[in-house]
Amino acid sequence: MTFKRFASSLVAIFGVLFATVPLRAAQPVQALPPGTLLPLMLNTTINSGKSKPGEKLTAKLKQDLPLDSGDIKAGAEVSGRVVSVKRGGAGAPATVVVVFDLIRINGQEFPITTNMRALASMQAVYQARLPINSVAPDGNSVWDYNTRQVGGEIVYGRNGVRSDAGIVGMVPEPGWVIAVPRGNPEAGCDAPENKHMQAFWVFSTNACGVYGDEDLKIARHADDPKTGQITLTDPKKVAVRGGAGLLLTVMPQAATQSMPQ
Repeated sequence: MTFKRFASSLVAIFGVLFATVPLRAAQPVQALPPGTLLPLMLNTTINSGKSKPGEKLTAKLKQDLPLDSGDIKAGAEVSGRVVSVKRGGAGAPATVVVVFDLIRINGQEFPITTNMRALASMQAVYQARLPINSVAPDGNSVWDYNTRQVGGEIVYGRNGVRSDAGIVGMVPEPGWVIAVPRGNPEAGCDAPENKHMQAFWVFSTNACGVYGDEDLKIARHADDPKTGQITLTDPKKVAVRGGAGLLLTVMPQAATQSMPQ
């Protein structure tokens, strides 16, 4: 048998094998490691009086994510949906359950499981971006402005981010902050296991809970991080406007999660 005929026979044999043995799809794996923080601006509105189960939610990443595998650029879209809605009344609080479970990177969608570490109202985000010092406009730049993060830490431009504990973060670009997350047990956030540098945008390194709306609460249940469900409650009405800030934490992948069809 010539080499050419032998090679043709092999091709034919392997063709039969691949035609008769079904290929199994790979188990989808979320694109981001557990503990990654996602500083986002909400594009859509969450409202217990108007939102409906299944309604799509979107948010935009406001700062590059520093990852060992390569940065994910600001502007990436994170999406999710409303899971359930209960209007308040008769002594029962209004409740909206949401999930943010997809991130679009370079045109491709990847599954993620997230929990909400902090939420800032649209007004709180606006305030965090205003300078708190007075500097003459001539000969100065955005690096010269000091700002107060959501949660109270002060950004001093190139001189870093300061809290009561001292310098806790750095500023790679005006309006961006990178730092190691800190715990806030009093507000319900333990010190995270992930000690890598993270992106915070307008949030303090120990930001936890809701800022700018004293009645709105993030209800924390033991099973929520496992399912990716985020429960928001308010005595009267849950109302989170587009432009609000979200600080999500990527959790270990939910067992039932799958890639979108």
